[in-house]
Amino acid sequence: MAIVTAETGNFDQAFEPIAINRAPRVQDRTIRVVVFNARLSARADGILACIRRPPLSRADVILLCEAAWRIDGAGSRGLASKIADALRMSFVYVPEFIRGQPHHAGWSIGNAIVCAQPLEEIRSIVLPSYKPNWRRVPLRGAPRGIVATASFGGRKLTIGVAHLNSRCGPELRARQMAVYLDGVGEGGPAIIGGDWNTTTVALPTRRSLAGVAARMALQPLRFRYPQAYEPLFAEIARRGFAIEGANRAGAPTFTFSRALPRLMRPKLDWIAARGVAPVERSATVIPARPAWRFSRVSDHDFVICDFSV
Repeated sequence: MAIVTAETGNFDQAFEPIAINRAPRVQDRTIRVVVFNARLSARADGILACIRRPPLSRADVILLCEAAWRIDGAGSRGLASKIADALRMSFVYVPEFIRGQPHHAGWSIGNAIVCAQPLEEIRSIVLPSYKPNWRRVPLRGAPRGIVATASFGGRKLTIGVAHLNSRCGPELRARQMAVYLDGVGEGGPAIIGGDWNTTTVALPTRRSLAGVAARMALQPLRFRYPQAYEPLFAEIARRGFAIEGANRAGAPTFTFSRALPRLMRPKLDWIAARGVAPVERSATVIPARPAWRFSRVSDHDFVICDFSV
């Protein structure tokens, strides 16, 4: 078992990837990819309960956003490592934002890949940043995407996850995606995903939220079919990626309030593939709760798709 850990002597080192590789799992002819925003891992036990149940328990790749990593006197541990331990999988976690000081108790928020196969060629990609003038949180860092490779059925596959900004406008999200895809590289089979925050609008101030509510009432479908309003989709298509077949069309993935009708809930979480075919009708969205009678473990749902290898 190979282990790579980050020394936190300074903040540059504190943002290095943290990874553990385990023995590869016997691979089927398809791989199941899951995308999930863990909402700061606030309900880690509930998230684990979801992932231990089918169809999530059959996941070969789990792409996590807003995964937390906590550091205290007893050591450090995060959601990605808990999931990887429970499923006996490999993982890599990259911090984006850190609260606290090096050598002291604190926590970080970042992205992670949990994988049934060992991860190689791990790269952290710093994305263009944007800070709205109504949010002042004492965090250090910058948005970062992850890219790695793994072997499935003897075929090398590039895997990646990125969490794009929810407050900026579509143009900056497209810039973030372009920088991320530069890091992914050209050619070769690849699957990427994450919370791309395809809200179709900018939210620079708190007052912006009222405008979004009005648009939801007048144009509810734009939030479930955001492709025409978000140029990042043109960017991924230009790089040879496709979202068709890898996502359940029109299915919302974000529920910030149950009072909001399903028709008006937005689709923010996505999977895109290049050189790999999605299994027909396998794309779906799974509610983020262990069972119907339980409360939600995140305001985002699990996005799933199977791919042929």
